[in-house]
Amino acid sequence: MSENKVAFVGVSINDILIRTGILGNILSVITQNILPIFIVAAFGYGLQRWKHLDKQTLSSLVLNCFSPCLAFSSLVNSKIPGQELLDIVVFTVITVGSMGFVGLMAARLLRLPRRDTAALLILIMFVNGGNYGMTLNQLRYGNDGLARAVVYFLTSSMLVYTLGIFIASSGQLSLGRALRQLLTFPAVYAAVAAVAVYHWQLTLPAPLMRAIEIAGAAAIPVLLIVLGMQIADMGNIPEDKPSWRLVLPAISLRLLVGPLLAVFVAGLMGLTGLNRSVAIIEASMPPAVFVIILATEFDLAPPAVTSIVVLATFLSPLTIATVISLLGL
Repeated sequence: MSENKVAFVGVSINDILIRTGILGNILSVITQNILPIFIVAAFGYGLQRWKHLDKQTLSSLVLNCFSPCLAFSSLVNSKIPGQELLDIVVFTVITVGSMGFVGLMAARLLRLPRRDTAALLILIMFVNGGNYGMTLNQLRYGNDGLARAVVYFLTSSMLVYTLGIFIASSGQLSLGRALRQLLTFPAVYAAVAAVAVYHWQLTLPAPLMRAIEIAGAAAIPVLLIVLGMQIADMGNIPEDKPSWRLVLPAISLRLLVGPLLAVFVAGLMGLTGLNRSVAIIEASMPPAVFVIILATEFDLAPPAVTSIVVLATFLSPLTIATVISLLGL
């Protein structure tokens, strides 16, 4: 009897998967929306392995020029209602903070030392919403999706440049000093300027606006090239064996618990439509590459953090595509 039941359940699950087309949807999301991202990143990977370029210059160019222009042009041209913009900001703050709470609970259960706790927190709280998340949302939802992803990315970036630095320093760097670091982030000023232009319906000279749009359009491809270059350089790390007490919780919390928490928060806030889809996808991303810089700067097990970022990035297409397919995003 039990064997028949098992067989029956197996057939039922198989039938459900076939009839709903979930497996086909997952494959479609991976090939149509995610694979192009990794192909462009592969260009950067190969270029870095071949030419050993100075990726710091490219990163600085994106951070100080292309990204602010993308933020400004996306927000000004998006015509997103102010309440929807605010909803994404609030969603980002809640999900980042909630993942921090989950990380603290997990660290206590695992009895992680202070530095490993700090590493776990920055790994699960701050995601790759820029070169990965923004590109995926643009490919899937067009410029309207990109504009909303930009809001998530800017909010998350402000948090990582303040709260993230504070956590990584384990309190050695004051929150006030971390806040002052934020003032050197050009995209913040671009976002403020965009909100002002949007709110008061100001009209910029056409040549200036077109120039900003052209520079902003360069942000996505260059971000992906930089992502590939960063992955290429991740191999140049000490051969220390990463602790599985940190690796397994970090990856499972980031890629599995992160999306579940995002769905819960989106439901709690009553997010619908494109706002809900973009918000959940952004919150389902793997850890931000920037956390490697924080781990290196503050000696938070850099080899383990690097291994986690790489492994989570390569596992993420499957988890993200599953989230998109199961939720119908």
